[in-house]
Amino acid sequence: MFTKILVAFDQSTHARAALDEAVDIAHTQNATLTILTAYSTYYAWPGVGLGGLTQSIYDEVVAASRAAGKSALDDATNKLPEGVKAATRLVDAPAAEAILAECREGGYDLIAMGSRGLGDVGSLFLGSVSHRVLHSSTIPVLIVTARAAA
Repeated sequence: MFTKILVAFDQSTHARAALDEAVDIAHTQNATLTILTAYSTYYAWPGVGLGGLTQSIYDEVVAASRAAGKSALDDATNKLPEGVKAATRLVDAPAAEAILAECREGGYDLIAMGSRGLGDVGSLFLGSVSHRVLHSSTIPVLIVTARAAA
């Protein structure tokens, strides 16, 4: 039985489908939901490939990234059915690391997340948050692919 579900959400079609599945599970299991959106500003730090980046520009990038993350969480909570409430978490960290850290600290018993469904070869070149979470998590992971979302 699941009592506490973490939903990784990035506004993609497959993340929306994962949220829908998590809501269904929460209804049947009487579980609570937490929706997590991660954003990472690491790439924007001077010396990491964007030479000449000033502090004020970096601050703007951080603020824009945070605003986009907040917008994603607002979008997710606005899509919840009547009567379903969810806690939200906005984390400045790479997505897989944020999801795994939240699981370690939050006492969750299920992670629900989407995947583009590119397979091993596509993920090899583009990276895969879902693969990393699936192989590193100590709790069950529900992955909803883009094909299932269609």
